[in-house]
Amino acid sequence: MIKGKKTQEMRSIQIMLRQSLFRIIICMVVPLIFLTALLIGLILRYDAMIADLTCASQATEILEQDLTNEVWLVISGRTPFTEGKQNELLNNLQDQLEQMQNQSAGEEQRYLSAAIRATRTIEDYLEQLERQMAQGEAVSRNETLYREIHNVAHLASSMINRYMETQIVKMGELNARIKVGMLVAAILLLIFLASIIRAAVRDLFTVDTSIREPIFQLEKMASRIAQGDLSARVPPARIEELYQLTEDLNTMAYQIDCLLHERIEQEQIVKKAELRALQAQITPHFVYNTLETIVWLAEEQRNREVIEMTMAFTDFLRISLSQGQDFITVEKETQHVQNYLKIQSLRYGTIMQYEIAIDHGIAKYKMLKLMLQPLVENAIYHGIKCKRGRGTIRVNGYCKDGQMHFTVKDDGLGMTPEQLDKLRRSLRDPHKHDPNKKGGYGLRNVEQRLQLYYGTGLTIESEYRKGTTVHFCVPCMEGEG
Repeated sequence: MIKGKKTQEMRSIQIMLRQSLFRIIICMVVPLIFLTALLIGLILRYDAMIADLTCASQATEILEQDLTNEVWLVISGRTPFTEGKQNELLNNLQDQLEQMQNQSAGEEQRYLSAAIRATRTIEDYLEQLERQMAQGEAVSRNETLYREIHNVAHLASSMINRYMETQIVKMGELNARIKVGMLVAAILLLIFLASIIRAAVRDLFTVDTSIREPIFQLEKMASRIAQGDLSARVPPARIEELYQLTEDLNTMAYQIDCLLHERIEQEQIVKKAELRALQAQITPHFVYNTLETIVWLAEEQRNREVIEMTMAFTDFLRISLSQGQDFITVEKETQHVQNYLKIQSLRYGTIMQYEIAIDHGIAKYKMLKLMLQPLVENAIYHGIKCKRGRGTIRVNGYCKDGQMHFTVKDDGLGMTPEQLDKLRRSLRDPHKHDPNKKGGYGLRNVEQRLQLYYGTGLTIESEYRKGTTVHFCVPCMEGEG
């Protein structure tokens, strides 16, 4: 029920913007349609009046020049009556005047009617002139008839001029109405423009207020998180598009807080594990035994072996520290375990031998440091030393399907099925193991660090009186150590 109420109270930015856009479009389209229709009407009216004036001007020119000139050419004998254009000109003129009359009204129509009657009279005069010329009448009578035609044409032209005067007056009135219309249109445009601006400002304020407040809250939350305050939370936004975002950010802040605490705990575990791993390798007992062996070799004047063991011990310590780095190259890890085995083989030369076969193709890949030496140490102290006779330790490494596989194998005493099962259970549940208790410490340390860094673990296979094999794999990582 509460969620439904929140949904009703929430607003969508998309809907608000659509409503604002719709109002702005309406305010723009309505005046544009009105003004367009008004301008089109005025333009068509103005064009029609211009066309009428053009036709009237042409009619006047026909009456005062073209028609009278054609009649005079006929009377003077320069052009036969049948070849003259007087009848054609008169017919075209009558058609134009009748068309103009049909489009006129009032006083304009009366002027055009008078002009049409005058052209009818001219038509009668032309018929009379045709008969006279056919009968061979005297030229004086034809000239008299020409003067009558000229006078009637002048009368018709004056009527058309009066028509043109009324049209010009109407055009002036239309021009005045156009000015008034444009003024009204400008006022309406200003009104609509003010309405558009008002609607846009109002919608902008609404959208801005609706968005700015939750974003400001999110900004404050982000600032607090950046300063380390992971307890920062924001109230759910009333904007639909931001509601889920605020919920997700609150969830994210909570999860980051939990993950941070978990990460701190894991880092503490890792640091303790690394410290224990380093302490397990560089124990006073191991250092004392190594130094005693070096002194014993020096007393025996086995100088070459003294130098060899001292250099191995020095490299062993240097790689163990690795300047605080967590990852080193496979090549350095190999050197580290090789130095360790070299030191131990000088001490246990009669009971131990070793083989290291790590593929050169993975030498430059990176891996977590101090992984192989604890496994070798475990093989020596719990496998080879417990066996009667000479034992061999083999360290192998290769790449397959993007994974580096490492194996430490010994042919020592091995374990019974019960002992192997107990060891496996102790590795799966390291909390039951006492860190201060000796025995199997190297295996647990490697297992713990594999789980923390790679999410994998050790695979242990053993057979009593035949030996033990410990295997693990890590992803291939490019880069120098």
